[in-house]
Amino acid sequence: MTRARCDLCGIDACTADIKKTPEFCPRRMERNDLKKAKEIVRNEPVTGKITRVANEIESEGYKVWQRIKELVEFSKRMGYRKLGVAFCSGLREETRSLCKILKKNGFEVYSVCCTIEGGCNPVGQAMVLNQIETDLNVIMGLCIGHDVLFTKYSRSPLTTLVVKDRVTCHNPAAPLLNRYWKDTF
Repeated sequence: MTRARCDLCGIDACTADIKKTPEFCPRRMERNDLKKAKEIVRNEPVTGKITRVANEIESEGYKVWQRIKELVEFSKRMGYRKLGVAFCSGLREETRSLCKILKKNGFEVYSVCCTIEGGCNPVGQAMVLNQIETDLNVIMGLCIGHDVLFTKYSRSPLTTLVVKDRVTCHNPAAPLLNRYWKDTF
């Protein structure tokens, strides 16, 4: 069985001849798995549409659209009307701004704070939005673990707009890029 370690690849094996790929390349996996993935995209209408729209958004907005613009465009092109926002109480102001933008762009917006029932309750957040039958849910800064639970229990597809990282002003990639932080792990 092949170990998937694309992070170790130095030859951009995704486009290379399969014979030139490193031993750990996932392209060396059982080809049936990769064929099955292509069949899913081709045969499941919703998955195919999400794939097509995501590719359009990437192509048109690459390096020029902020993530919020991508969210609006993706949601419109998918035909989504009802958007749910699951947010951390620590990002209340940011969530208000997001909801205002989404409403301005014609969406019905429903938001649920993490502290419903007095404490963090990501399963409850998912259940509220499930009952509303949102078309797409957006995670706004849920704590690690809480985002996992919300993702597990949300019946609607979802995306993450903000990942909470209090130290880096919600930019969790910063320690991966900044040499001063890299050495602290």
